[in-house]
Amino acid sequence: MHATIHHLIFDLGGLFIDVYMDRFAVNLQKLVGKEVGPTLQKLQNDKFFDAYETGHISTAAFLDTLASSFDNKIGHEHYAACWNAILGQVQIEQLNLIQSLRKEHDVVLLSNTNSMHVAALEADFERRHPGEKLSAFFDRIFYSQEIGMRKPNTEVFAFVTETLAFNPTNTLFIDDSPGHLLGAQALGIQTLLHEQNTPLEPTLKQVGLL
Repeated sequence: MHATIHHLIFDLGGLFIDVYMDRFAVNLQKLVGKEVGPTLQKLQNDKFFDAYETGHISTAAFLDTLASSFDNKIGHEHYAACWNAILGQVQIEQLNLIQSLRKEHDVVLLSNTNSMHVAALEADFERRHPGEKLSAFFDRIFYSQEIGMRKPNTEVFAFVTETLAFNPTNTLFIDDSPGHLLGAQALGIQTLLHEQNTPLEPTLKQVGLL
């Protein structure tokens, strides 16, 4: 780290909730009974998933498109189950770990996500931990579908730092995607790569935060 860190921006998936990106395609293929790779690639190329993650299409439209792309006879709830299969459990131990950092640092969350995943993970978290709210563990949460921007675009990092009056030089962004770090680096934000779905403590110890 080249400058004193005052502000911490954390990713969500792979740090505080385990994620399994391949489960969507695997479960979808089982559901429709045919190869789904080429169609998913076309949807990806058409920025369909990006549009959902930035709030430009609704959950209903998202599920409509999946159904029309694969099999309209299958109910939307089954497509939703395939999509939500990406999510593991929120790791409350990881959330508790960072609470001591809030004494001397701003601690915020920045996630590329979508309405369906947020609803599912928050409901599961509150079911497993009655009385707890995910929002209570951070000073501020920025979800891509709510702000209309997603990583790694530099504009999303500019939005967060300007909204919170963070000096990029004194800000550290921690994510499990090397590509996402590039957008932050372009703005002068310090970055740290975390290995997906692994304990956060060793990563934070690397930079002397714990």
